[in-house]
Amino acid sequence: MIDQSYFVPVEPSERFAGLSGRRVGNPGDGRPLVFLHGLTFDHRLWSPVLDRLPSDQVAIALDLPGHGASPAIRRHQLDDVVDAVHLAVLAAGLDAPVMVGHSLGAMVATRYASLHRAAAVVNVDMPLQSPEPMVRTLHAMAPQLRADFVTTWLAFQNSMHVELLPEPHQALVLGCQQPSQELVTGYWQELIEADVEQVIGWMDEMLDRVRRRGLPYIALYGRPVSPEVRAWVRDRLPDAQVLAWPAGHHFPHLSDPGRFAALVTGLVAGVRPARAA
Repeated sequence: MIDQSYFVPVEPSERFAGLSGRRVGNPGDGRPLVFLHGLTFDHRLWSPVLDRLPSDQVAIALDLPGHGASPAIRRHQLDDVVDAVHLAVLAAGLDAPVMVGHSLGAMVATRYASLHRAAAVVNVDMPLQSPEPMVRTLHAMAPQLRADFVTTWLAFQNSMHVELLPEPHQALVLGCQQPSQELVTGYWQELIEADVEQVIGWMDEMLDRVRRRGLPYIALYGRPVSPEVRAWVRDRLPDAQVLAWPAGHHFPHLSDPGRFAALVTGLVAGVRPARAA
């Protein structure tokens, strides 16, 4: 069974156009940061990083729709989620933020930057190589998710290797995760229903829009990155930085939150003004 003792309900600290989240920092001259968590987590996944940002760095960490204290929306297809995030960014008074996402949140961040004003993207451990293996895995998992969600999700969760995190952050990750069959299948339904060629085309189009906008892009992985993956990414995003912090788990930003805070604030300091596509 999934150990419910870890799951601590999150109370909304602030609302941004219906999405719950946390705001930090006093307004300065730099670009704001927007942090997006992965599937089944909430904005608290970013707390160790937020706590290490400079006091003049404005940032918000949001609960995606249906997560934490944010209500679900009618459907959780990617563009619907991006629309909800965009309304939250506008409500927070932020212009052209640096979008930082973990896992599914990195997909949302990348799609956001392809459609709306953004200054840069930081992708934390969301694979950018050919989506074919991921899509085929989800196609195979779909019947199992419906028949025995708990067992299937535990196997998926085990692949994240939370046990390799420093002890305080293990409890954080488990405590802000609230998996449910409805939430997981709702967010994955779009990929489950699509064929591989559709997803490949959609991914290439999204990355091409990011490239044409000239946006800095950092892809950070928690495991070594093969030359083939680096080549695939740079073929589509020639100026992307592909970094590996090989901790062996899915949460490289939590292996050293101070180092990650320095990475994103360094990016903020160096980004050029965003431009439209």
